[in-house]
Amino acid sequence: MSYLLADPSVALVVGGSSADRDRVRSAVTDAAATDAVDAEDAEDVDDVRSTLSERTDVGCVVAVDVDERTFRDIREAVRAADDLLPVVAYADEAAAAVAEHADCRYLPRSASMETLATVVDDALDTFQRRRQTAADSSIFETLLMEGELTVFAKDEAGRYLRMADVPYTIDPEEAQGKTDPEVFEHDPEAATDAYEDDLRVVETEETIRDKIEHFEGQGGDHWSQVTKVPWYDDDGEVQGVVGYTNEVSQRIHAERKLEEQRDRFDQFASYVSHDLRTPLQISVGALDRAREGDEDAFDRIERANERIEEIIQDLSALSKGDRSDQRLSEEVLEALDVGVDATELVPLVENIWRVNETEEATLEVDVPEGTEVIAETETLRPLIENLLKNAVDHGGPGVTVRVGVVERGFFVEDDGPGIPEDERENVLEDGYTTSDDGSGTGLAIVTETVGQQDWTLTVTESAAGGARFEIGGCPVVVPRSATPAASVDLSESTDVGDVTVPGESRYNSVDDSWTVTGNGRDIWQDIDEFHFVYGDASAPVRIEGRLVDHEGTHEYSKAGLMVRDGLDEDAAFAFVGATESFGTETMWRERTGEYAGSDQMEEPYGAYQWYRIDAVGDEVTLSWSTDGEEWQALDQRTVSMADPLVVGLAVCSHSEDETIEAVFEDVTVSELDVRD
Repeated sequence: MSYLLADPSVALVVGGSSADRDRVRSAVTDAAATDAVDAEDAEDVDDVRSTLSERTDVGCVVAVDVDERTFRDIREAVRAADDLLPVVAYADEAAAAVAEHADCRYLPRSASMETLATVVDDALDTFQRRRQTAADSSIFETLLMEGELTVFAKDEAGRYLRMADVPYTIDPEEAQGKTDPEVFEHDPEAATDAYEDDLRVVETEETIRDKIEHFEGQGGDHWSQVTKVPWYDDDGEVQGVVGYTNEVSQRIHAERKLEEQRDRFDQFASYVSHDLRTPLQISVGALDRAREGDEDAFDRIERANERIEEIIQDLSALSKGDRSDQRLSEEVLEALDVGVDATELVPLVENIWRVNETEEATLEVDVPEGTEVIAETETLRPLIENLLKNAVDHGGPGVTVRVGVVERGFFVEDDGPGIPEDERENVLEDGYTTSDDGSGTGLAIVTETVGQQDWTLTVTESAAGGARFEIGGCPVVVPRSATPAASVDLSESTDVGDVTVPGESRYNSVDDSWTVTGNGRDIWQDIDEFHFVYGDASAPVRIEGRLVDHEGTHEYSKAGLMVRDGLDEDAAFAFVGATESFGTETMWRERTGEYAGSDQMEEPYGAYQWYRIDAVGDEVTLSWSTDGEEWQALDQRTVSMADPLVVGLAVCSHSEDETIEAVFEDVTVSELDVRD
């Protein structure tokens, strides 16, 4: 039974004669403030040790007629058992020994039995309070150190006194003595709101329960659910705030996704009506010309009808949203074309323009051949079509429309009259139009698609003074022609970050495989903890290989390939590999010292095993493959790294206490010869 369930109501009496101990025990029990107090007898120090080791209900020890040396022995025996247990000396010769210890109590033998009973009763109460306070402190300390919940205590000025040490939060030592605005400088608005809530709880003594707080961090928006209660001292005065937070981002994202799906169904009918209007008009107009004997009109009718079919497919995909992420068998994987869809930008733009072209308008495509947008054609086509149509409709006679790429995005701009700055947000709203026969739906489709893909849309002015629509946060991959020039050996291995269990690696030359064992809490945000097998290289460099097997201890356990700007915990890096439960993961820290972000592909389990990283200057391209021959880019980012780079295999268990093992085959690292 736990000692906290025992009632510490027994006074253990030791020393003196048997008759003296009997009188003390009787006095303690007869004069006690409560009938629950009892007294037991111990003959000597050894008996005290034995009793305290066997019982949890002793609340104080009374030493009767003992000298200084015996009292010190009794006190040491008591402290060895429980350093909170009070000791009362009822003896003339022990006064000096008691005076050495402020936590002990002394009464001369001349004191009455009633006085002794009062002192013992108070000692029992003191021990009960001490023990409960110590237990509460220990429980709170354990919760702070070992729990996954972000628990905190703040003073009346909102300054952190204690804070749980959990992943993805500020170091408790860094937070101590600071308010939220001082700790979370990267998001001042959210931090100020939280600080004002702290002061409100102190001032009003009203609890804030399950409040949703939004904050911005690496990788996008985050939400937490926070509870704050007033913290009182023993006199009932407010000392500050005690509270806890739960990470609820996944729940909020799921709720928003459901809401977006409902909105898509509501808008589906209007989108179909809008997008079908243009090809139907083309078809009707060409039909009249065909009746008049124009043979070329039949080709326009055919193209328009094909476009109508494409629109139906595109809008169907838009209404359904993301595809299933269920795990599939190997047989099904072989039968299906599973992967991340990529769309070549130049032919898509040119094909859309051919269907909707006018004699007056001109198209300029300033995009390198082979440039891909990592998105389904069915998603991208209605977006680009509506941007091109908007430019032609509003750019004026003879408008020139230009399509180009930017870092992680692309744009459509024109040399028309442009959009006034105070109207640029309004034009994106559903139903907004400046035309008598317009529906105001075209740019709303663009906005919907951008939001669904977590991209950004910026309306600004083109270099020619017209309108410019820029899509950002969008994976756009510009191809680079590169061939291996020099091989790099994976000759070193180390643990990066403060791992709990050391990792290890071994190479098998027979089957050209690496077996890597790694520990570590995570690779994300400001945490880099993993085992790394690496070699030194100079950019441009490529690493590719096959992740044959890994079994994680956590859903975000991961293993893969990494290119890194050194071995420091906060170094810039790029990573591509597999997680235990969320499929392939791409990760990056764009600059040393920043937070690292990540994306998960969530493809069916086992669909992809081959991965590649190409680092050309500051441009990093992450790719995957099913066979190591045909490669598909996943992302292309700017990651600021300087030679020499460290390139190799990274394994992280996402656990402080456990390791995972990953097996890689056919790993090659090569410095590249790049041709533009």
